[in-house]
Amino acid sequence: MPAVNPSRLQPQIEEVLKYFDNPVIFHKRLSDLFSLYANRTLQFGQSSEPAPLIPSYHLPLPLIRQLQMAVRPYLERDPQTALKAADELWNDSFFEVKQFATVILGNIPVEEPDPIIIRLENWVSPELDERLKSELMSNGILRLQENFPSTWERFIQSLLDQKDPKLIGVGIQGLIEGLNGKKYENFPLIFRLVSPVIQNPHSVNMEKLEDLIRILIEQSPTETAFFLKQTFSLSQSKETKRLIKRCLPLLTEKDRQELKLSLE
Repeated sequence: MPAVNPSRLQPQIEEVLKYFDNPVIFHKRLSDLFSLYANRTLQFGQSSEPAPLIPSYHLPLPLIRQLQMAVRPYLERDPQTALKAADELWNDSFFEVKQFATVILGNIPVEEPDPIIIRLENWVSPELDERLKSELMSNGILRLQENFPSTWERFIQSLLDQKDPKLIGVGIQGLIEGLNGKKYENFPLIFRLVSPVIQNPHSVNMEKLEDLIRILIEQSPTETAFFLKQTFSLSQSKETKRLIKRCLPLLTEKDRQELKLSLE
């Protein structure tokens, strides 16, 4: 893997983006650039990230960041071509190429949400690499949440209504990404969406639910404590009680004591 030289990298990225209007050639040029900077020697165990289900180039972050910044004017200029480019890249077998497809999808200035929703529905699957699920629910859904909040809500609801717990997990991840690092105010909406899932949680989603509750407590502790108390009163699941107990240390002393009384 060659060292990242910013003065050299920018012309290389510009050379790739010259072919943005031809998705197939653009895809090939992008893959060539990624191959050039790939870290072929990285072994799992040397990285804190979990081993992906799909192959990875293990690219340097400066390359990824600079490429994501450089592509934005192209998305603004030609949204339709950008959609075609996202489709082309998503068919690749490597993590970083698919990741870049989610970045493109999430930053396309569409006037209607349907082109984004169609792709999200087609791309999400139970067996999708966990990191790509996160990328789709953060990068890929960015404009949808900002510009079409009602459509975002319906899409998340459709995932949470699935029978497959892994797809429900994608919906939970969508809520996490929708709250993470953002100032959010419509907590009743989040509570309404996630309440049925917490009332009957599946073991594969316990960590994600705990992450979601943690973020909710950080942003609105008293409302979340009341929500958890109410949800527990409606639940018949022992897993719900176990989940709420695990979240008790995150609450204020007053809210923690009140909720503990409800759990006894």
